[in-house]
Amino acid sequence: MQSIDTIFDSDGDYSAQSVIQRSGSIYFMEVQNPNTVDAYIQLFDVVTTGVTVGSTTPKQSFIVPAQGAMDKQWRRGLKFNTAISYACTTGATNGTDPTTGLTVNIGYL
Repeated sequence: MQSIDTIFDSDGDYSAQSVIQRSGSIYFMEVQNPNTVDAYIQLFDVVTTGVTVGSTTPKQSFIVPAQGAMDKQWRRGLKFNTAISYACTTGATNGTDPTTGLTVNIGYL
């Protein structure tokens, strides 16, 4: 079995970021939100250059509670057919930047 790769972003914001620019799966994701309001991490099944945050529909969007964390694990992986990109915003589908960037850890294959 292959080893899971990881990414770390200490300042997750509304700019689309790449996890991997080909098909793959996410096996775990942990996101911390230092802000006093809820934030979201939007996941896209689109190469980063094809994402317009606030217009491109995310494959999934997860709430990250104010001054809290969100921790997800997928034993069989959350599959993306084209690529895996993400952005951190103040709403489930908007393009508004959180006041302070979120801390993002993603394990993928």
